[in-house]
Amino acid sequence: MADRAQTGRAQRENRPVLEKVVGAIIFGIVFLGTLVWGALPFTFGVALAAVIGSVELFSMFETKGEATPTAAVLGIAASIAYVFLAHFRPIESIGYVTLGLIFLSFMWYMLVLRHVKPTKAVALTIFAPLLTGFCLSFLVLLRDYASATNPDKNNGWWFILFLIALIWIYDVFAWMIGRKIGRHKMSPSISPNKSWEGTIAGTVGVLAGSIALWAIIRTLMGHLKYGWFTIWVALAIAVIVCIFGPLGDLAESLMKRDYVVKDMGGLIPGHGGIMDRFDSTFFTAPVVFYYLFYFVLKVK
Repeated sequence: MADRAQTGRAQRENRPVLEKVVGAIIFGIVFLGTLVWGALPFTFGVALAAVIGSVELFSMFETKGEATPTAAVLGIAASIAYVFLAHFRPIESIGYVTLGLIFLSFMWYMLVLRHVKPTKAVALTIFAPLLTGFCLSFLVLLRDYASATNPDKNNGWWFILFLIALIWIYDVFAWMIGRKIGRHKMSPSISPNKSWEGTIAGTVGVLAGSIALWAIIRTLMGHLKYGWFTIWVALAIAVIVCIFGPLGDLAESLMKRDYVVKDMGGLIPGHGGIMDRFDSTFFTAPVVFYYLFYFVLKVK
């Protein structure tokens, strides 16, 4: 009986791990498929992720009566606009969409939803597409700008793969080591499962992974002459991932604690929703883009 109970307990403990592995494989196949397929299919894929993320956010807001479905439509439309204009009208599109979003949000609550208390509702209507569509649109910008540095315009996919791989390496190392030996909590009031041991493991894994991936990319893609992608650039991006990835994760944990939810959604088995999967990307992608834009590619 004791052996049977112990076996059952082990199976229950291993089930979340199996779900995470299966969910990661399914998500990875879909993500990589659109990434390698082409710039426009990838833009569609990122836009879909932004829409789902916005829906998850607005659904959470509605649990406290702080947003309305009709206002969510406005936020979702802005999320789509951020992503597609990032591909077709890069950089300047940020101002266009943000200005339009602020104006229309105020007009919506001023003229249509007069019964709703406007201040927080407007703020949340603007916030959701900024966190999803705006932040994720930098993945599109990064792919396009990396492609533009070489005559073969469709080869920027490798850089997104490099960035996402580093984010996943951090998550895997931090989760595995933190789960096994994590004793010192990093931020118990926000995310009690995160430990300093996991953070150190994730950092070491990302730094080592960036060197290994840089060597592989330079070997396989060297003929395309991406001279700007040096070992120092790879390490700088690794440092950005180690700093801003966990901050994005903690920011989402802060929201979930505020609204008393475990996961933002249930789309990806073992991982939650799109917001749960991309939380480390929301801050990382913009910072990496501006690092490359101003200090590496030096676009004027």
